[in-house]
Amino acid sequence: MKKKILHLQLLPLLSGAQRFSLHLLDGLPKDEYEIFVAAGAGGEFEDAVHIRGWNYIAIRSFRHRISLLDIAAFFEIMIIMRTYRFDIVHTNSSKPGILGRLAARLLKIKRIVHTAHGTAFQESQSLLLQRFYMMMEKLGNALGDYTVFVNNSDRIRCVELGLIPAAKAITIYNAALATGADTPLAARAEKPSGMVTIGSTIRFSDQKNVLSMVIAACFACKREQRLRFIFLGDGEHYDLCRSIVASHQLNGRILLPGWDSRVEPWLAVFDAFVLYSRWEAMPYSIIEAMQAGLPVIGSDIPSICELVVPESGWLVPLDDEEALTKCLVEIARNPELIKEKGKYAREYINGISNHDEMIRAYRALYERNDSPGGAAVDSAGGEPRVQFQHSISSPGGAAADS
Repeated sequence: MKKKILHLQLLPLLSGAQRFSLHLLDGLPKDEYEIFVAAGAGGEFEDAVHIRGWNYIAIRSFRHRISLLDIAAFFEIMIIMRTYRFDIVHTNSSKPGILGRLAARLLKIKRIVHTAHGTAFQESQSLLLQRFYMMMEKLGNALGDYTVFVNNSDRIRCVELGLIPAAKAITIYNAALATGADTPLAARAEKPSGMVTIGSTIRFSDQKNVLSMVIAACFACKREQRLRFIFLGDGEHYDLCRSIVASHQLNGRILLPGWDSRVEPWLAVFDAFVLYSRWEAMPYSIIEAMQAGLPVIGSDIPSICELVVPESGWLVPLDDEEALTKCLVEIARNPELIKEKGKYAREYINGISNHDEMIRAYRALYERNDSPGGAAVDSAGGEPRVQFQHSISSPGGAAADS
């Protein structure tokens, strides 16, 4: 009999967390698992689930921000889980992680796994808000069997802060399979001869630090005539970024074509990739760029440092537009270095981010027996192995008692 698995997401967008679910569920044997996905109603994520023939359940009360509707969402989740009697519940991100793990624990679901795509608490928040989110993270981790971190820095930080026992924390790097999809928009953006095209696939939000990135691109274009930029995406700062580019009269060299879920054809147009985020977990955009053989310009934050090493790209201090501008200009003046770093980037990412390995590691969690002292599995690259002490050893009892 097939095992029923539920992947719980928040919004029906095709952002990193949702793409993670698609990449993971695509790799599960269809004769062993009956797949259900639950998230907000509508959107490209719901369409992607239906195309694959999986079951999609809309949670109409889900909202991005904390709301009284969260109470209604919790009871929706409870009804869904009670109706379908899942064998495995896999929650993603903060709000689904709290509500979903609580519902699953109350209903005594056999296996409860959570993937943390970053943490809700950030240094830019007030101390009171940070402590509230930390308390929620600790509660959620107590309710689940295992929490998967997509980078080592978040896992180590949460263990050191006492938000999760080391025995329940594991690192599994995100991984992706190439799709080979095409898009006419990208075809129309083919790079002119002699130009260096630096691009990004981003959400135009505060997290992605997109205003600093666009401003630096404007100044870099004025210093180096061979530079061109393509920033693919949309979001709350999209119109402002268009205005900034227009004010510098650079519409022909800094292109903002909007959102396109098919990124591979765009990556073929880029010479290098840039992501200057304030915080990240394990960005699929960088993984896909490196798989495409692109060197990466990234902000010098812990999670990006796990992907971008000196041989595969450039790290730039956060909130230093002048340093970013200089870096972009220097890159355009060293085309051979772009090729050299791009070649290494592909080799490096293939060594630490492997789709088959990601599937094996998650299946090991789904199928794991909770006998104390079991073998650990780590998937931060290479074959399954014990790398981090207690990275996935048995919780040693009911998770809710931790």
